[in-house]
Amino acid sequence: MTLLEHTYAIRNLLSKGVASDDTQYSLRLIAHFLNVSRAILTEQKSDRYRYLSEQSFQTLCVPLEKGSIANCCDYPNAGCVLLKSKIKIPKFLTTRSGDFIKIMTLNGDVIGKSSILKNKLSKYSITNKNNKPGWFILNDYLYIMNNTDLEVVLMSSLFENPSDIDQLNCSTSTNSDGTSTSVCTDIFENEYPIEPDLVEGAYKKTLDLIRFSISLPPKDKENNAQDDQVSG
Repeated sequence: MTLLEHTYAIRNLLSKGVASDDTQYSLRLIAHFLNVSRAILTEQKSDRYRYLSEQSFQTLCVPLEKGSIANCCDYPNAGCVLLKSKIKIPKFLTTRSGDFIKIMTLNGDVIGKSSILKNKLSKYSITNKNNKPGWFILNDYLYIMNNTDLEVVLMSSLFENPSDIDQLNCSTSTNSDGTSTSVCTDIFENEYPIEPDLVEGAYKKTLDLIRFSISLPPKDKENNAQDDQVSG
């Protein structure tokens, strides 16, 4: 099901019937709380060590460029030039089982997770004399070590906001004047990545979150009421 189908279903549940055009429940508001509900329930399911299907995972195309670690290697003889993602990596879900991140080349070769320290110590390994490509994330950027030839990698994970991935994966078209334009589909028309057995629970939690947010008194009225109590 698409995000649009999910949000329409939830809005109809809120309205207890087909929602009118002037309803107070916007689709973007519903989508926000649906994302929150999906993240909570997915993490809870993983924490119970239950299987997560591929339907919850998304793949992001990550372009790379030569860079340095947090811009702190731009010194003579620093020797720490490596590949750095051109984009910040969107927030991903973290559970007891880990972050589920898998980095692959376009050929399907999997790059293992590593660190600068582990990379330095690998030269002392008896079984591995050659440093293998490895990745780590720092300050929301992806870094690839021991390979400066890659131009792009694929990142598969459980991301907090599925729409972020849809927007970053937009295709590019070339205009007649040689300039490029991003071509993005409407986020509501994309398939929504959620476990089938979590849909009902996500609907219920989304309804609860929206009703709770709407039931809260406006902040100015709340402050006025507190002021009246103090002055009285």
